Amino acid sequence: MNRSTLWTLAAGLALTACFGIDEENYPALSPVVITSVSDTVNAQLGIPLEYAGISIESDLPVTLEWAYGEPAQNTTVEQGRFAVRKVLDTQSPTIDYTFNEIGSFILRLKADNGESIAYKFFRLNVNSGYDEGVAILDRDDDGTSGIAFVKTLTSEEVLAGEQELFYFDPVGGLKEGVALYVSDASLSYGVGNQTAFVILTADEQGSIYLLDAKTLELVQKGSMAEFGTKPKKVAGEYARQNDLSLYFLSEDGRVFRYDMLLGYIYEISGFPETFKGCFQAVNRTYASGATTRYPFFFGDNWLSTRQSASAGIKSLVVDSGYRIVNAACARTQSSAPVYVLMQSTSDPAAYRIRSSKLSPTVDIHGGGWESAVNNFTAEDLKMDENSIMLGAKTSSDIYYTYDNAIYRWGMTTAPGSQPAIMLPEGEQIVDIATNFMGKAAAGVSGPDNGEDLLYVATYNPGRAGDRKGSLYVYRFADDSRVAAYEGICHRPVQVIYKYRMN
Repeated sequence: MNRSTLWTLAAGLALTACFGIDEENYPALSPVVITSVSDTVNAQLGIPLEYAGISIESDLPVTLEWAYGEPAQNTTVEQGRFAVRKVLDTQSPTIDYTFNEIGSFILRLKADNGESIAYKFFRLNVNSGYDEGVAILDRDDDGTSGIAFVKTLTSEEVLAGEQELFYFDPVGGLKEGVALYVSDASLSYGVGNQTAFVILTADEQGSIYLLDAKTLELVQKGSMAEFGTKPKKVAGEYARQNDLSLYFLSEDGRVFRYDMLLGYIYEISGFPETFKGCFQAVNRTYASGATTRYPFFFGDNWLSTRQSASAGIKSLVVDSGYRIVNAACARTQSSAPVYVLMQSTSDPAAYRIRSSKLSPTVDIHGGGWESAVNNFTAEDLKMDENSIMLGAKTSSDIYYTYDNAIYRWGMTTAPGSQPAIMLPEGEQIVDIATNFMGKAAAGVSGPDNGEDLLYVATYNPGRAGDRKGSLYVYRFADDSRVAAYEGICHRPVQVIYKYRMN
């Protein structure tokens, strides 16, 4: 029974009770019932949609109204709150409408038979081809790069037998790719309609390409030539009103900022040392809070961050007699989300773990380190400065790479000595990723929150053929393998999940 019918019946019962109306002579209203095969409707950009998954039951003639629009700020599509609602020029139960705007929207059907009104809300995905999936940046022996794309198919595409695997060069002549990044923070913070799919390269110019993340069309190109260095690794972003910036580490250990709105590239100077590594601190302070993606950099002696071009550098020096091995960030934690593993400079088997409140948005007082210290010894530590660290909502542990395996680290205790995941023989792990900006980013829980899978890009020099790169997919819940895409690219460089843009 729909909300309108419930209200009407309640009002009728109240009148009966108050005024003694005879219930037998009080007419029942004719209901309207809407049923659908799915709560998601998929449409192709610019192609008329004829959706046959809806049925409407009513004893009286029904008037239909379709409306769609973006969700209100800080809400999800599933919550059904419009920012702006557009009523479609159609009353067909099969919609029969052409959508010309890419993204995910609220789609609402209103059915009115004159006595009752029923509503049905859907997620409307208007697709362009590369809307959602796993993207792997690769490079062949000659330095030519491309992107292998494993598309996340809609239910309609699965039934239609649509192609899942693609390989393409998004800019034409892509060379020496080193890093990928995707962001729709400009939409979240109201700084414009631009979405960012960024490719960093180590070609002769140190080129940086920014593409529209919805269409993968080239928006602008930058160069590192004037700085005498080239990009190496993405550290994270900073996004606030009128500011959408990507921070990255160069080959010679310097920090640079790329303005993804205006295209400026410049060096952030004043750090206490050049850095050997960086990581993206993906964190939210509570389960339904917004996900931040802050940049952090580390050398042997310092952990540093910076939130914007105008904000000061914030750094912490390691304990005397120690050097930094690696660092990671808790996925969901209200305080001290950054954990640092240190090694003694006098005893290689002695290690220490310290946590910190260091954040681009929090001033550091009292030295910045938390008081708790965990000292331990390990003759054969399964972690080094090249280990790639990854947190996910479905686990309180950090997943990280070491040699041909993936391990788990609880951050407050010593890293594990036994692998959580072993790759097939001959596969060399290059990178790992998950979809931390899917539904889980908005606080949606459960197995379909978009953050339940681990994506592992590998290279196998012994594999037959020119394409020796593969993608293996594992489930965080039990570390089991759920899919394998073998020989789909050349030598992988980085893997990311290209999440759907709202």
